[in-house]
Amino acid sequence: MNARIAHRVFPLAPRRQRGVVMLVALIVLVAMTLAAVALVRSVDTGNQVAGNLAFKQGATAAADSGIEAAIDWLVANAGTAVLHADAPTQGYYATSQDTLDVTGTSGNDNYATVDWDNNNCAGVNSAACIKPSASADAGNGNRVTYIIHRLCKSAGDPNSSGNSCANYKSPTTTSPKRGELKYGDDKRFEPLPAEYYRITSRVKGPKNTVSFVETIVHF
Repeated sequence: MNARIAHRVFPLAPRRQRGVVMLVALIVLVAMTLAAVALVRSVDTGNQVAGNLAFKQGATAAADSGIEAAIDWLVANAGTAVLHADAPTQGYYATSQDTLDVTGTSGNDNYATVDWDNNNCAGVNSAACIKPSASADAGNGNRVTYIIHRLCKSAGDPNSSGNSCANYKSPTTTSPKRGELKYGDDKRFEPLPAEYYRITSRVKGPKNTVSFVETIVHF
């Protein structure tokens, strides 16, 4: 007689969940969130930089209108005694004013500053507060102002013996090497009655964008 032995299978008790997978998932989720935030901020910063550069370029381009207005005023008064004396209401000065801090950033109290914003130089402690031209609309929210300096030592007639001005010099066909013929000989330069003028145009645009453009002309 064969005896049968019955085997009973007992199910194993489930293991306690330790939550390792969930912890890893949370860490990955946090890392992805931080990466997304950094990407958004990077894009925003890039857009701001591009926008600021566009404003700066627009302000610099608008400065040309100030240069042109200054040249028109000089042309209208060229050859007259008007240019022999200061005309602060037009932003014109008959001397070079070498101790002038055009941008207002030197920090030197012995230098004069320019009242670009028409606020008495914002109370800056300086040797003098110089008036530029009246502010004009240059479009796209830009305001342009300019100041003109005749490159002379003192006011008055530029041809007077007590004055000294930077004059335009024109080449002649006479070579300083007498009796010698040579290709490319140097030419003499002779001064003409044409003084140099330094024009500084300043533009203030959107988001307090400020741009300076300086040029030198002669007539």
